[in-house]
Amino acid sequence: MFFAVSLFLFSCQKEIPCEECNKPPIATAGQEQIIILPTDSVLLDGNSSSDADGSITKWLWTKISGPASFNIVTPSESITKIKTLTLGDYQFELTVTDNDGLSAKDTVKVIVKNSSQPNRPPVADAGADQTITLPTNTTTIDGNGSTDPDNNITSFAWTKVSGPSSFNIGNANSAQTQIANLIEGIYQFELKVADAGGLYSKDTMLVIITNGACNNAARPLVSAQLIPIGSLSQARTGIAAASAGNKIVFAGGYSFISGISTNHSRVDIYDMGTQTWSIAELSVPRFDIAAVVAGNKIFFAGGRAETSLDTFEYYSTVDIYDAATNTWSVTSLTEARSVIAAATVGNRVFFAGGSINHTINSYEGLGTSKVDIYDLNTQTWSIATLSEPRGDIAAVTLQNKIYFAGGGNNDPNGLGVTNRIDIYDDVTGSWSISSLQEPRSSMASIAAGNKIYLAGGLNSPNHGSMTCTVEIFDINGNSTVSNLHRENWWPFNAGRRAVVKDDKIVFCIRTWHSPAFDIYDLNTNAWSIGILPVVCHGNSIISVNNTIYLAGGFINGVLSSQVWKLEF
Repeated sequence: MFFAVSLFLFSCQKEIPCEECNKPPIATAGQEQIIILPTDSVLLDGNSSSDADGSITKWLWTKISGPASFNIVTPSESITKIKTLTLGDYQFELTVTDNDGLSAKDTVKVIVKNSSQPNRPPVADAGADQTITLPTNTTTIDGNGSTDPDNNITSFAWTKVSGPSSFNIGNANSAQTQIANLIEGIYQFELKVADAGGLYSKDTMLVIITNGACNNAARPLVSAQLIPIGSLSQARTGIAAASAGNKIVFAGGYSFISGISTNHSRVDIYDMGTQTWSIAELSVPRFDIAAVVAGNKIFFAGGRAETSLDTFEYYSTVDIYDAATNTWSVTSLTEARSVIAAATVGNRVFFAGGSINHTINSYEGLGTSKVDIYDLNTQTWSIATLSEPRGDIAAVTLQNKIYFAGGGNNDPNGLGVTNRIDIYDDVTGSWSISSLQEPRSSMASIAAGNKIYLAGGLNSPNHGSMTCTVEIFDINGNSTVSNLHRENWWPFNAGRRAVVKDDKIVFCIRTWHSPAFDIYDLNTNAWSIGILPVVCHGNSIISVNNTIYLAGGFINGVLSSQVWKLEF
């Protein structure tokens, strides 16, 4: 019987090894400590170490990194004093061993600072920009890359500084958190990191949400800034902007504050030579004015004014400013209208199409085919006709030809958009017709580098679907297609739409939600996305002498009178 019991015990020991019967201890070296010289010693406490199925019988403290000067007074005790420390960062390791010989380790950091060294601010790191394609509408933002030279970060705080209104930050006070309920647009999130001394720093990152239709939100990002140079005499949006001689002229517009709409006749004139401002008045307060330059003269033609809610009066008025003599004169079109396409070629100025009726639910209104032509030499008028009536047409001059492209037409089945291009040849004095690949109105248009660029717009009526299409025509009429980084459109009263700086086309800011705008490099044919620190909307934009100016409009949703230079 004794033999059998002994054999049973021996078999149990073979099948269940000792190390599986005993659990290792848990070492706890304590919290990080900071001391300031001349204090040169700390107390390290490992008494929070534990063993679930036995007892700790040995402790051992060792230094694993840091300056050479140190003295561990009792390295084999659970609590020990460390002396003769010098300036720098130390790391000590605690090894604990239990009654069955198993061990565990933990480390603790000791930072020794100089009393003459003040608290230094942390460095916030909000992480890299992100691009997400819907239907995915959540992501994680991570500030764990933030640092502090004194190693005393105490708090994190995430906020949204720009972007669509739909979003949710899971835990705004966590270094890493999830954001959800995102919609199409560009969000800018800010991380604020504070330390124990009350110092802080901030960093921002972008979350770009695309619907996949354009799928260009991953283009290179370019930081941009607005440099203030002055102020308009009245805060307003929908300003007509043009430049002649050494003057930039910002004319008309409207303001809408607390539900009250005001039409403006004010003209602010900036003299680039003296960097001074003066004011004048249009003959009629209005907005949606066509502005075109011929020599030293600027023509401000047509437009409309809101007389009551969603009721408008249209004007045939043409105010002419002579920058050389600083004088004004007034003439008239044959038909009152707004959103007129204006361009000049040779010695003639063309005012083509436009809206003669507008309601809030049909932006382009009832269009006209009328073309008023002003002869600069004889100061007389003549008339021509577009191939179909329409308003909000893109007008671009390239090598003795004017291209009147797209617009909202009078579809017999309801308001529509057209792909029609009427082309006037100044050499032959003749008209011809071409077409866009896609019907559009409310485009951004510009001629640059012997090509015409027609960007974005509406491709269905009544504030319908936007497009990101950019159709590029060469001098032979051949076209290629590219895309903006997202869908966009430019109602005429939102100001000028496309300008050039440093051989780059800037398709201006036109959204309530995003600080982003498109940049096209004429030399490399490459696209990038400019990012401003604020959200701009309805600003008039003009490029003069390779400098881009923004005036009025809304900044972060607030109507502004400020004038800036745009740098990127």
